[in-house]
Amino acid sequence: MIIALFVILGILAFLLLLLFAYLRVHISYRNQSFFLYVQIGPILYKVPLQKKPKYRSLAKQLRGKKLSAPFDKNEKKQEEEKKNVLNELRKDLALTEFLSTLKDISIRLANRYAKKLHIKVEQLHITVGGSSPAATGIAYGVVAQSTAYLLEFLDSTVTLIPLHEDAVHVTADFSGNWDACIQAKIKIRIIHLLQALFQTFFHLKSAVDTNEQQNIKI
Repeated sequence: MIIALFVILGILAFLLLLLFAYLRVHISYRNQSFFLYVQIGPILYKVPLQKKPKYRSLAKQLRGKKLSAPFDKNEKKQEEEKKNVLNELRKDLALTEFLSTLKDISIRLANRYAKKLHIKVEQLHITVGGSSPAATGIAYGVVAQSTAYLLEFLDSTVTLIPLHEDAVHVTADFSGNWDACIQAKIKIRIIHLLQALFQTFFHLKSAVDTNEQQNIKI
């Protein structure tokens, strides 16, 4: 009995630590290659950005259309399930009104939880080139100003961790070469992310139920 109690307390403690742990997203762009990593505690997962060829797709090509029927049925079944979930959630609410309500709720919750989102720009080096010196100068001005606006927006919207010296650097290359090296980290506590998701769902469901009650009264 005591062992079972310790096991339950251990599981509860683990879940509590997990809720207050940070969900980290690492963004990396270097040598024209983009990488995305998701990290929870010591667990680091590389997000595959390119779909690997599936065996069924390869077999379908090799064997003609013998596997096409069950493959198409599975795809259609998945699409129908997604549509059924969406239709069940929005009920009689028109799709345009449903999307508009979802947008309004998302904006309100984003304003509430935006400061919970921490962004650290470790490296933002951009080399701007153009077909001519004049084009390079214009492109450099646009990129430099856009970068400044982006950092100002992040600083006023989310929690932007102070930048290190030489973290942001925009240069002009009059030989016409474009290049970039971007390293950034985004983190938010899992409990805040779950709160935002649950509140979005319940606010949306409440709006749909209110619309349904109004239709019944009419």
